[in-house]
Amino acid sequence: MLRSCIKSTRRYKSITSFSYIDDDFLSTVNKKEISCHLQNLGPFPSYSNILNPQHFYQNQILLDYLQRDPHPVSLRQLAGYGKKLSKQKILDSANFVRIELPIRLALRIRDLQTLPFGIVNNFHLAHIYESYYHLFNAFRKIPSIRSLEENDKFCIIISKLLDDHLTNLAHLMMGSLEVSLLTDINQSELDTFMSQMLRSRMSRRLIVEEHLSLTQSYKDSPNSVKPPHYIGEIFHNCKAIDQLKIVSEAVKNSMVDIFPNKDNMPELEIDGDTKTTFQFIEPHLHYLFGEILRNSYEATIMTHGLHTSKKLPPVKVTIIDSKRQVIFRISDRGGGMPHDKLKSIWSFRKRPELARESLANFHRIPGLSPYTGNEVSPGGSSMVGSVPATSQILKNTSLGDSHFVGQSKKSTLDQLFNRPYKYKLGLGLPVCKVYTDYWNGDLQMNSLEGYGSDTCLTLSKLGYHSNVVQLDRA
Repeated sequence: MLRSCIKSTRRYKSITSFSYIDDDFLSTVNKKEISCHLQNLGPFPSYSNILNPQHFYQNQILLDYLQRDPHPVSLRQLAGYGKKLSKQKILDSANFVRIELPIRLALRIRDLQTLPFGIVNNFHLAHIYESYYHLFNAFRKIPSIRSLEENDKFCIIISKLLDDHLTNLAHLMMGSLEVSLLTDINQSELDTFMSQMLRSRMSRRLIVEEHLSLTQSYKDSPNSVKPPHYIGEIFHNCKAIDQLKIVSEAVKNSMVDIFPNKDNMPELEIDGDTKTTFQFIEPHLHYLFGEILRNSYEATIMTHGLHTSKKLPPVKVTIIDSKRQVIFRISDRGGGMPHDKLKSIWSFRKRPELARESLANFHRIPGLSPYTGNEVSPGGSSMVGSVPATSQILKNTSLGDSHFVGQSKKSTLDQLFNRPYKYKLGLGLPVCKVYTDYWNGDLQMNSLEGYGSDTCLTLSKLGYHSNVVQLDRA
């Protein structure tokens, strides 16, 4: 029976015009395992105890939370809160996270519910829906936190939840690509939806990570007073020139498959305010630099590398350090692009052939496995997961380090940044655009067709904009 099922799938492969799983990929996947999931192809997934008509339209608990308003939070508020800590401040912070996250998750669940059925039932977006509801259900059941010991247990739980739901970013990106292929949602609607989901995800994770860092800071030095410029320990002091060189080297190493002569790759020439230092979240910065430089190196290699054995033209970065912003102008001689294509590079909606290629590459990224389940009780209730011995799980969290400074939670951005060049995703610039907008920055590109491109990345100095940084984007 199983063999005939697989043969039937092969027989009709020609009609799946939007298929992105090619024979090369299937040869590395257990086809028996794939065939076991054919029964799940229905209006609602048979494996889910959440995605069904009764839950979808008759969830009174969710409706109750939708009547509550999220509390606006700015970076200045968080920074001021952490300058001088006390036991009560730590407990208040823990209860704020406990109360705030279910409200914010409820809003995004409602956004997913109001999408057209053919979109929310997409495999990846359905996974997001189920994941968000599990988080919502788990957080709303956590009781009030009344002691530092209870806060320690709470930190273990939220740290584990952050790691368990890392793959949601990959699912969001893959969902947007599949929606581009299989539905008629217009570009503006898809971009607005993706931007809101990504901003909200960043806000929630920052609120959680900030509480983890406050807890560790209080454990290390309960009576310390932070300096005036302090904005939080989840932000790193980044020396611009050093970060650019780190990212450039990583990008070059990822491209040796297409251009083995690394010595002839474009040099990174940096000028301007080369002593610039600013505070930022390092995985975010690496991802932003990485996607821009990857595009510049690729364009230069494809334009010049196939016709010469000489050193390729450099990629030039000019750093401008103003009072409130740091600006990076990245210039290449990669041939540029037609002006009518410039607008489309910022959109999550991609051409069918590019979307299929990107989706296949997502499956091949080493270490990125988006197919993780949510833990439920035998009765189907959401769980926060079984918690191992405290000493064991703390090793994998910020609380396992003697100092939180310089440490951060795991990040899907790290996996995407470190991926081999051949796994092109096509969504780097749209995601970068959302991230820079979130931090009150800007990302623009100008192209001189036939010569090259200039990309201008503007990052606001968080100390000057801490009152408006958009942590309040629920």
